[in-house]
Amino acid sequence: MLEVKQCSLIFILILCVKYGAPIDCDAPGDPLNKEGKLMKHLLCSNYDKSERPVKDHNTAVNVTVMTRVQNYDVDEGRSTLYLYVWMSITWKDEFLTWDQTEYEMSKLIVDSSKIWQPTFVAFHNLKSGNGENACSNHNCEVKPPGTVMCVPPCQYEALCVSDTVNWPFDKLKCTMFLGAWLEDVNQINISRMSNITTIDIETGHAEWKIRSAIILHIFLPDNTSHPSLEYVVTLDRHIAIYGVILTPGFLMIIINLVVLWMNSGSTERLYILCATCMGHFTYMEYLYWRVPYHGENVPKLLIFFRDSLIINVLMLGFTIILRHTAPKDDNSERFVDKLASRVASTNVGRVFLQTEDQRHNKQTGTTEDENGDRCNTVDGDTVNLVNDASDINAPTTRVVSAGQHGTNVVNIFMDRIMFISFVLCYIFMLCSLLPKENI
Repeated sequence: MLEVKQCSLIFILILCVKYGAPIDCDAPGDPLNKEGKLMKHLLCSNYDKSERPVKDHNTAVNVTVMTRVQNYDVDEGRSTLYLYVWMSITWKDEFLTWDQTEYEMSKLIVDSSKIWQPTFVAFHNLKSGNGENACSNHNCEVKPPGTVMCVPPCQYEALCVSDTVNWPFDKLKCTMFLGAWLEDVNQINISRMSNITTIDIETGHAEWKIRSAIILHIFLPDNTSHPSLEYVVTLDRHIAIYGVILTPGFLMIIINLVVLWMNSGSTERLYILCATCMGHFTYMEYLYWRVPYHGENVPKLLIFFRDSLIINVLMLGFTIILRHTAPKDDNSERFVDKLASRVASTNVGRVFLQTEDQRHNKQTGTTEDENGDRCNTVDGDTVNLVNDASDINAPTTRVVSAGQHGTNVVNIFMDRIMFISFVLCYIFMLCSLLPKENI
């Protein structure tokens, strides 16, 4: 029981040190210290905290509001920005003045509930309440000229507008209105010196950083006689981690373009395209769970990889078609065969298609024919047998090589056309993917 009494006594002492000893205006006699005497002189001499602190009722109270953001949090699901701030509110109370030489005090700390203070209400506070519920109990500092400064810790909510089109390079524009419901502009005048600052933030948010914070001195459209402040806070998303997240997706795009330089008849090319096709499906599903579930428009990044998936499927389809493409039996050349041969006959075309010079092949064939003629003039049965065998196999080998060469040139030509077309498509898609300043 003794320990409980000691704890209670310590708790009361802490409250007295924190909030100061309460003043009882009905108590007989004067307080012993000068602070108590001054407080009794100011608060117990017909001071009415329900009246505006001006001697002329036609005079407006000039109030300066300095908002110092200490911390913040973002709820993307609710599109809400939570601001934890110190509200430095300053005004002049004409009834709280004293002679500094008489009391030898340059300032006085009083409980905010004992004096008049402007009533500011956050219009959008849904969770943390409005009015007095948004701010904690606090003390105020009063100076001899009657200057009062209160610095209550408050929690406010700002409604945000998000456009996820540029995700993950998107921004949040959050707006909060703070004003007086009970007094009009003839009673309270919010100073143009009011401002907001974020320099006191020591620990930043894990995903969002404040780019700018401004305060606008406005009047509400539906009631122009009541003063209010509009806070506009713009936030940028941290994109460092998204550089790692986006790397696999762009690697698949590079693989898609590189695979077009492989032989269309190779099985490895078909396997790689099938693997990248499945990779696109998996990667789009992963991005779907990463994208926030708000905003009217689809993120351009999802549209980009959707189009990349379509290009991947087209590559796979063209590869299958080229694998089953063969020259006709009647040896009639198609338009694409003529076009590929004409391109391959030029120096630039041979470099682009990476084919050998056909004139070199013809010279090689002529040399083989001359060697065969020389062999025919040589006497001897053994030589004739070898020469006859060469004559039988030589025409067949030349015919097959010519057919294969023509088919390979056409396939390579089609691969290069697809490569150029898809590179242009990706360039256009990348230009469309670049973020634009919408906020």
